[in-house]
Amino acid sequence: MGVPIYVYVIFILIFAGMAAWMVRRVKANREKLISENKPAVAGEDIIQGSNQDDGRYDEPNEDDLDQMEKLLEEAAESQGIEY
Repeated sequence: MGVPIYVYVIFILIFAGMAAWMVRRVKANREKLISENKPAVAGEDIIQGSNQDDGRYDEPNEDDLDQMEKLLEEAAESQGIEY
C-alpha cells in the first residue's frame, strides 16, 4: 500500500506555487533595489533644505569665540606650544 497519487500531485502543485511566489518576490525586490540606487540626474532629484544666506554665521557670538579659544589652547598644549 503506497501513497496515493493525488498526494504527490498536491505536493507538486504546492512546490510550483512556492517557486512561482519566490521568483515574483525576487524580481520585485531586484526592481526596487535598482530604482532606489539609480544615479541622480540633474533636475530629476528632489533637493532638501535651503541655500539662502540669512547671515546667521557671518559673525560669531561670544560663546563661540570662547569655545574656539579653548579648542586652540588645548591643541597648542597637546603640541607643546605655549599659548
